Amino acid sequence: MSFDWLRILLIAISGILNAVGFFGLFLVFFPGLVISWLGHLVWVIYVGFNHGHSRLQFGVTIALFVINTLLMLVGSIIDNLLGAQKTRAAGVPWWEIFVSWLGMFIGGIVLTPIGGIGIALALLYLLEFRRLENDREKAWQATKALAFGYGLAAFLRLVMGFVMVALWLVTVIFL
Repeated sequence: MSFDWLRILLIAISGILNAVGFFGLFLVFFPGLVISWLGHLVWVIYVGFNHGHSRLQFGVTIALFVINTLLMLVGSIIDNLLGAQKTRAAGVPWWEIFVSWLGMFIGGIVLTPIGGIGIALALLYLLEFRRLENDREKAWQATKALAFGYGLAAFLRLVMGFVMVALWLVTVIFL
């Protein structure tokens, strides 16, 4: 394989990983940020972090990859933290949060991501309704807290994924 074909192939692989990672963020349990990060990793390894170029180019390449790594790490844990934080603030016990999360995981596999979210919210509502002695309003408040936490986390992950893809593009096009 000639050098140009290898370069084109690796740009394609790296780009596909970034696209799959970004669009995978719309699925509940798909590790989209990790997949996008792997796309960036493939590219920087191929170009050797631009080590043979100017110091500035080498330094910027490393800096952009480090930023992407930090975004991937933070974004990968933000889902469960924000969902749990908002729900705990509403007074929901940890075991109910775990059961809800488990329902989302299983439902996301069996009934698509949207079904998983629906199951998680329904489970939490039912558990809270029973725990709070049939108080619909308090059960609804806890359910809204979980939905808001997961919604905020999904939005933040989407923004992080967009930034990660943009930084990868800067690395490929300009460095």
